[in-house]
Amino acid sequence: MNDRVSSPKATGGAGTIFEYQFAAVMFSRLLRGAYIPIGIQLPLDQIGLQQQVSGHPFDDLVAHSSPAPTGPRIQMQVKQKIHIRGKDPDFIKVMASAVRAIQEQGTDIAEGALRLGLIAGGPANELAELREVAEIARAQPDYASLQALMGENITSSRIRARHAHVVAAIEAGAFMPDGEAAALAHRVLASLHVWQVDLGPDGRDTRSEMDELATAFRGQASAADLFAHLCDLAQECGPRAGQIDAQFLQRTLRSRWGLHLGPDGGTHEGHAPYEQKPSISLTNNGSGPAWAAETQTFHNLDFRRQ
Repeated sequence: MNDRVSSPKATGGAGTIFEYQFAAVMFSRLLRGAYIPIGIQLPLDQIGLQQQVSGHPFDDLVAHSSPAPTGPRIQMQVKQKIHIRGKDPDFIKVMASAVRAIQEQGTDIAEGALRLGLIAGGPANELAELREVAEIARAQPDYASLQALMGENITSSRIRARHAHVVAAIEAGAFMPDGEAAALAHRVLASLHVWQVDLGPDGRDTRSEMDELATAFRGQASAADLFAHLCDLAQECGPRAGQIDAQFLQRTLRSRWGLHLGPDGGTHEGHAPYEQKPSISLTNNGSGPAWAAETQTFHNLDFRRQ
């Protein structure tokens, strides 16, 4: 194994347009203070791009929950299209990287500090079946329990076949016997989270994210322009193994494109983004005292006439 870490640029780390569009979706979630969408139900705090340099086998994107860098994280491999088949070269490479993560970062994975994510555009049916296999594996304590569920007349033939493809890909990628590969497959699947995304100008996830941007930053910027700027930033930061937080995005959007989204991403404590702060309207037509407050408690008041 080559222990030297190569520069993302030198290894072709610029990636694909698809990868940058996905990174822009994650940048949008970071900017809005949204949660990590798979594997970890905590606010997104930092995003690392092309993180081979930091020792992550799934290196396309690493999402850190709050507080970064000590919070749980999920490392993701992003593919525009990948066939979940035992002889598919791309899937074999993905499974080999997953095995490497298990071997090198097994403690973090076992303790729940690290998760693996496979992000892909399709095929949707194969990814859905892989996601189901992973969910089944996650619910089983060990390999023997998973194997028991993969018996005929217990689990559907499609799910059993997809599990067999995973085992075959691990066997091919890690150069190990079938029995060992099947045991290791349980550990890989139990840590794997699958997200089938629909990107592009009319893609489901792109349109959904732009709708969220339009709501979060109403009146501040065109959602389409803002998303395009986030794509540009992903393409610039990816080859440089960027570690991106919301403050970086806010500063760059303001200095380069004049978009001032506020120091807290367009939010103020306790209210939705750019929601108008509570106001008080008071009309007093009498001569008595009047009190006005957002939230205030008065104790032992006595309004009896003296």
